[in-house]
Parts: sequence; structure tokens; C-alpha cells
Amino acid sequence: MASKNPEFVISPNIGAGLRTFVYSQLFVTPPYPRDSFAEQTIIVTGSNTGLGLEAARHFYRLGCARLILAVRSTTRGEAAKEDILRSNITHRSDAGAIEVWPLDLSSTASTIAFAGRVKNELDRVDVLVENAGLNSGEWTLCEGHEQAVQVNVLNTFLLAFMLLPKLRATRRLTAAHAVHPHVVIVSSEAHRLTSFPEINAPNLYDELKVRERFSQQARYQATKLIEVLFTRELVARLSDKQDTIVGDTPPVIINLVNPGLCASDLARGEPPSTLARIARWIFERTTEVGGRTLVLAASAPKSSHGEYQNDGENQNVEDWIYTEAGRRVQRKVFEQTLGILEERRPGISQEAGL
Repeated sequence: MASKNPEFVISPNIGAGLRTFVYSQLFVTPPYPRDSFAEQTIIVTGSNTGLGLEAARHFYRLGCARLILAVRSTTRGEAAKEDILRSNITHRSDAGAIEVWPLDLSSTASTIAFAGRVKNELDRVDVLVENAGLNSGEWTLCEGHEQAVQVNVLNTFLLAFMLLPKLRATRRLTAAHAVHPHVVIVSSEAHRLTSFPEINAPNLYDELKVRERFSQQARYQATKLIEVLFTRELVARLSDKQDTIVGDTPPVIINLVNPGLCASDLARGEPPSTLARIARWIFERTTEVGGRTLVLAASAPKSSHGEYQNDGENQNVEDWIYTEAGRRVQRKVFEQTLGILEERRPGISQEAGL
């Protein structure tokens, strides 16, 4: 249970966050991706629908040599593949470039099996887009953790850690061509909206298991904040390891991306309220436009390493994260998350280069 005298008092600046959101949604359109991905191998999780599907369509259009649709349902994945092939991409007809691989991030065994297959069957991985996510009003435990925590955080980062060696090897393989592999974590402006009370519990993941304190949007906001904090701390710790840096460019660029409010089927549970439907009608981007942001992050320069991308550019995260208290919250989140990853895959820290 969280302390009655909390160590961390987080007061999100809701007004500033809303202004940023409104301006971005109404007055900015992310640019159409044009950078080539020729000869590259791309993995997109959650790519049978929504943003993942639209990002995958762009990667195929932009010439990737191999596109892995990592999906829970291979039947739906095959339908997504056919949908991409039916697109008006006149310069390509190589259906074999798109492969459908099973990946269920609610299952640690599935996540580990997928990573093992990548290591064994792919000679390179240039981009890992971690798009699969969950925003559900239904309370469900997966391996002892609430399902959004399991999918959005724990196995998302387990997969990233397990594939970092393959991405680093790709950098060595392509060094002469200046190809910089990317890991893209799809996050959200929702990270700005939470006071994150769970951080004041001795173990934040035990607190996140308490059913009585669960609500859909609060949980989604918390998982998106944890993504931001964990990624920032991971990049900081990797940067402290001299063997992870080639010149002044990291061997793998790791960044976060906010696609904005888009038409998608991310949310599950009760139908949205009338007010929510009106807000979506006013502010919502098309799925294709949202998908652009994932592709832009996957080709973003080294200046995006450890940063939060919005509309194709770096943007600050919530202000309190930059304070000393924010740095302590970040460290606590990282260490407690890493402890769970180590339980699931002993030695994963060393495997990831920490």
C-alpha cells in the first residue's frame, strides 16, 4: 500500500500538457516518411491493425528487404499482409518480403520464443518498433501482473533487451554503410496525466496488482509513464558503458514516440462516453497519419537517442521528470522493472549490455 506520507509528490501540469496536445492535434501534421529502408529488416509488433499496420505499410513502401509482422493472431496477421500487398505500392510485388510471426506479449514464453527465433533465423535486425499495447477496462492478471503492465511494460522491455545484441551486431555488419539500428517504443502523451501514486509503495509492481485500485485510464497513463522513465534510464546507463558507443553515435538508437490521438482499436472495454466521442471527432488523426510517426522515429537521427519524439521531432517529457525527485523516481522504476526482467530471463542485464 502507498505511504500516507509519500516520498514523491507528483503534480502533473495538466494545462501545459493539454495545450501541447491541442496544438499538435489541430495544427501539426507529421510529414510523410520518405527515408529509404532498402536492404533493412524491420520488426513491428502489433502490426495486424491500427498504427502498427500503417507503419508496416510505410516500411514496405520504403523498400525494406524483410518485414516481420509480429502479431498475436497469425490469421489476422496474414490478412494484414494481404492488405499491405493490395495497397497502391506499384513498385513492389514481392509478397515474400512480408512474414507473419506469432508474438503474444501477454506471455513471457511467447516473448522469449519470438526473440529466440529472431536470433536464429534473421541475419540482421535494423528496426524494432514496439507498437503492441493495451488499454483495457477489463481486469485480468497475466503471470501475476495486470495485463496492461504485462504487455505495455514488462514483456515489451524483455523483448527489447533480448534483441539488443542482434541490433548491435547489425550495426557492426552495416558500419560501412552508416546504418544505425533503432528501437522505437511507442508511448503517449498520457504519461503527462498521472500523479503515479504507485511509486510510493515499497514495490510499485505489487501496488499495480491491487484490483481495488485499478481503473482503465489511470492504469494506461501509469504504464506509458513507466515506459518513458525506463527508457530514459536505460539509455543513460548504456551511455555510461564505453563499449556501447561507436564514436559519438550509439550502436543502437533507442527512442520513444507519441503518435498522438489516432483512430485505432487500442482501447478495449466499455464504449466511450458521448464527450469522448465528440473529442475524438474534433481531435483524432487518421491511422495512416499516426503510423507516420512510428516510421519517422525509426529513421530519426542520433539526437533522438533517449528522447521522446512528437510529430517527427524531439519534445520534452513532463517537466517533473527532469528534477532531482524525477531522477530518483526514474531510478526506482528502472531497478524494480529490471528485477522482474531478471527473474524472467536470468542474465538479461548483461545480455542487454548493462
